[in-house]
Amino acid sequence: MYALHPATVHIPIGLLLASSLFTFIALRTGRMQWEQSSFHCLIVGLIGALLAILSGLLDAGRELTGRAIDDPVILWINGHAAASLAATACYGRVWLLRRRQPAILNDPTQRSAYLGWHLAGVILLVLGGWLGGRLVFGFDLGR
Repeated sequence: MYALHPATVHIPIGLLLASSLFTFIALRTGRMQWEQSSFHCLIVGLIGALLAILSGLLDAGRELTGRAIDDPVILWINGHAAASLAATACYGRVWLLRRRQPAILNDPTQRSAYLGWHLAGVILLVLGGWLGGRLVFGFDLGR
């Protein structure tokens, strides 16, 4: 059976990273159209991330069946899952902050926390993606 998870992660990763990029562009240029696009990317990216999480759970269950408890692949899968779930939680927090305060970039006290959540999401998303790539290309999972 073909692994579904690798096919479902690229669009959410791109949309969530674009969301952060567009937010920083909006802050730099002062053009709030970028921030509106950021919010749309964030919504669709989070929906895609939920689908990627579901497919990841299915594929992980299939890949881990029959493996020994001390198999190093399990540690890599857990690291990938933890980083990716934490990234999704960061972007979920970004969505919640932006939904509660649409003009959050105009509020200096709230803006720094908002940008911090974006930055944490980017770092964790890149880490989770790198770990996922290592699983595919280093351990030959999901092919």
